[in-house]
Amino acid sequence: MKFDNPRIAIRRRKTYELMDLSLHVIRTYPIRLALAMLVVIVPMLFLNDFLISHLLLIDSEYTSFVHHDRPEYKIAYADTIKAPFITTMICLVIIQAPIVSVLSVVLLGQIVFGIKSSLRKLISESLARFGVLFWSVGCLRGIIPGLLVVQEIAIRNHQSYEDHIGLLVSITLYVVILRVVRPFIFEIILLEKTPLFKKSKQQITLSKRSRGIHRSRTGVGGRVMSGMIMSMIITTSLIGGMIFFATTFVNQHQTTLWVLRWGLPISMWMAAGFLSIVRFLNYLDVRIEMEGWEAELLIRAEAEKMKERIQLGNV
Repeated sequence: MKFDNPRIAIRRRKTYELMDLSLHVIRTYPIRLALAMLVVIVPMLFLNDFLISHLLLIDSEYTSFVHHDRPEYKIAYADTIKAPFITTMICLVIIQAPIVSVLSVVLLGQIVFGIKSSLRKLISESLARFGVLFWSVGCLRGIIPGLLVVQEIAIRNHQSYEDHIGLLVSITLYVVILRVVRPFIFEIILLEKTPLFKKSKQQITLSKRSRGIHRSRTGVGGRVMSGMIMSMIITTSLIGGMIFFATTFVNQHQTTLWVLRWGLPISMWMAAGFLSIVRFLNYLDVRIEMEGWEAELLIRAEAEKMKERIQLGNV
């Protein structure tokens, strides 16, 4: 590890500097980051579509993609654009968004210190922490409950599902508040490898470490909110551009349905990927402020150099 010469300079940064640095990180490592994120995004994209795509056509008498020129098609088209689909998809992706970091956090941690690693190794390192991730992120942070609620919506199909959408919105609000208050759960689990329970008196549990690192004076919540606002801007810009292209150049209103079905979640996942990088850099900044991490790295670098000199002296 290159403790004294990290790829990402270890120093304090302001919020706008973190976002700017995130873009530089994406520009420098686009393929590695894209692969690490797509491994998670693609399965979730198809799972979500399988569960709720029927909401786009619910209550419509004209679900065929033919006869676009018939007058009644316009009525059918207006009826097929359903708020329940948009609401459910937005809530579902917001709840699931952090899991885009499952591999990318490990990758970013390795990038900082110049460690080269294959995709297979990233997956194996993340799977080694599966139990902690399943409980702390899947259960406590709403992903599993959210999927169960959406599954119930899918089962009901044409029946009443408004109550379940209300419950999904409530879970989303809970998840967002928790994410603002304690955003660094993936970094603590995957990089610090903090256990759920103590195995010795010296070990720090996940809950205790989480309470400690989130007491930063930097204003972690404000930075997380800034990142969320930026993600909303990115998502709105992407989906707006897709809809404009579909209605202006393709000139087929049915294309808008496909934009909502695929363009909306893809745009949100892209924004979630950007937000995960911002969050990781924010995590580094908090550790610098609270723990003097830059000084710790310099000390560890000197210790490594001394160890090498001792080994050379013994040869």
